[in-house]
Amino acid sequence: MQFADHEIQSIHKVAKAFSPNTELAVAKFDAGQCQYYGARHGNKGVEQIDNRASVFEIGSLTKLFTNAVLAQMVCEGKLALTDPITSHLDLAIADNEKITFESLATHTSGLPRLPPGLLWQALFKRKDNPYQAYLEADLLAHLASDIKINRTKKHNYSNLGVGLLGYVLAKIEGMNFTQLLQKRLFEPLGMSRSFCNWRDVHGELVMGLNKRGDPTENWDLGVLQGAGAMLSTVQDLGQFMKAHFDDMHAWAMLQRQVLFKQGHTQMGLGWYVFQGDNQSDTVYFHDGGTGGYSSVMIMDVENRAGYIILSNISGMHKLKGQKVAKLGFELMDKRKGQVD
Repeated sequence: MQFADHEIQSIHKVAKAFSPNTELAVAKFDAGQCQYYGARHGNKGVEQIDNRASVFEIGSLTKLFTNAVLAQMVCEGKLALTDPITSHLDLAIADNEKITFESLATHTSGLPRLPPGLLWQALFKRKDNPYQAYLEADLLAHLASDIKINRTKKHNYSNLGVGLLGYVLAKIEGMNFTQLLQKRLFEPLGMSRSFCNWRDVHGELVMGLNKRGDPTENWDLGVLQGAGAMLSTVQDLGQFMKAHFDDMHAWAMLQRQVLFKQGHTQMGLGWYVFQGDNQSDTVYFHDGGTGGYSSVMIMDVENRAGYIILSNISGMHKLKGQKVAKLGFELMDKRKGQVD
């Protein structure tokens, strides 16, 4: 099962659309079997490379791992999705608002996308590393006093919400977020080249590029690591996808259950779910972006198929930043057309 010519052409087309030194690493699953393809935009055009073990920031794909830990803890009976987070951790929340684990996982807690003041930091003061200075004391102070919660409980994508979820889960387990993922996911799944701090990366860390194509800083997520701190490889992320293809992981099955529906939006624990007319048409999706990277995971569990794409294309491009996610859907759609 090699990459087809049309797949390679699609990958090269995206790499070519960006500046030299742009790189994409792709993992392809078909019937549970995995192949890899890498491409780099060099001085003489786009060339094939082997970057399956190269490390990229994965941005919001981290949310899938935060939610995988949540699913594990639910399966172990340590908490229930409907529990308020304050029933497991002594937190002061303004107006005694009830925030459940499920609402954080499905972006229905009513929390804003970013904490107070962080958008200003992102746009002006710390635009190359916007979350770096947002620490535990800031989170606790904001929760207790000036977090504005939308009581309609509709879907409102929130980095603050999933960052808070990661913080609470780590506190319950008595460890930091890095230790939490290391113990519960990285070690059991054999993800030896996955990290939550770019300073810990051993080996090749692909240089992130900003929207002008220049080298840019790696991000530090402060207290909101659960929202987007991870760095990984397509090989390692493939281990996570394989866990969803196995029937032996109760937490993976729980994570894929649809818990929220609103219009065309359906969510499990972290996964966005797109359902066709029958079960074989169901696709699970998430993407990610930071100042120097874009990523996507998209999978069809019924057919044990999917794609993982990591890149050093900045997620800050207003239009071009969506090319990696679109590439994932394009590859899946073409694969389905071939299967049908």
